[in-house]
Amino acid sequence: MQHNQLMEPPVTASVRSTSSTTQAFSKRKENAVVLAQSYTTGKRAGEIICVTLYVLLLAVTLYNIFPHLKLQNSWIIVVSCVLAMTLADLVSGLVHWGADTWGTLDTPLVGKTFIRSFREHHLDPFRITVHDVIETNGDNCMTTLPVLAILAFKVDIREENAGDLFKVWFVAFFCIWVSLTNQIHKWAHMLKPPRTVALLQDWYIILPRKNHQIHHHTPFDRFYCITTGWLNPLLGSIGFWKRMESTITWLTGEIPRKDDAFWTVQQPVSDNAHSSKDQILKEITRPAPRAA
Repeated sequence: MQHNQLMEPPVTASVRSTSSTTQAFSKRKENAVVLAQSYTTGKRAGEIICVTLYVLLLAVTLYNIFPHLKLQNSWIIVVSCVLAMTLADLVSGLVHWGADTWGTLDTPLVGKTFIRSFREHHLDPFRITVHDVIETNGDNCMTTLPVLAILAFKVDIREENAGDLFKVWFVAFFCIWVSLTNQIHKWAHMLKPPRTVALLQDWYIILPRKNHQIHHHTPFDRFYCITTGWLNPLLGSIGFWKRMESTITWLTGEIPRKDDAFWTVQQPVSDNAHSSKDQILKEITRPAPRAA
């Protein structure tokens, strides 16, 4: 008996690790299907409305600005555009970090819309490349509508007033870059983006693919800015996101990314782990188990 025990191949750590990895991959695919199926016709209809209103309001805003386009004001356009791009990059990082790090699909108002799409994206990052213009940009266009409505119908630009012109251009550019952020994000995931887009990525005018790849490493805790990516190295070097998380955890006791860790199966999967769609949906708010 002792001889047979010695000859029996041991269950090594690498075998157990391979089994756990395979199970985790299977669970991630299952979770991705559940989240993809949560994209409803009602949300689709809302996105169509938002994109349509965005185009109309932006057209009115640009029509109001057009009479003030003069060569001597070109510096205002350039400076306001660069500053708006930088602010949009920061805002994209804050929103991205917030949706990745906190909340669940049960979070009121944003759970089944914003947070659902972020959870799905970590499970299937290339799915965004097949989203059409409505699904890609609907949510971002929605966030700009109140500001664009004010620009379109409430703001007057005084003649020869550089300050007025700068403020309107800055806010208009900010809305444009916010609305384009998820489209830029989509391009950063494409293996072969359009040639013009690839040039803009190579010149670091918009988010480069290599910059964004840094974010897509478990546990998805860095390089959140996805408009231009300009601020990612700076914010990472000063530990901006970690400091924010530590402060919120100290104030509330909430654990960063616990819901994302559940959906992306960042903990070992047991041999008998196999959740149905209903079981997964019931466990949306369950925190990921602590590592031993």
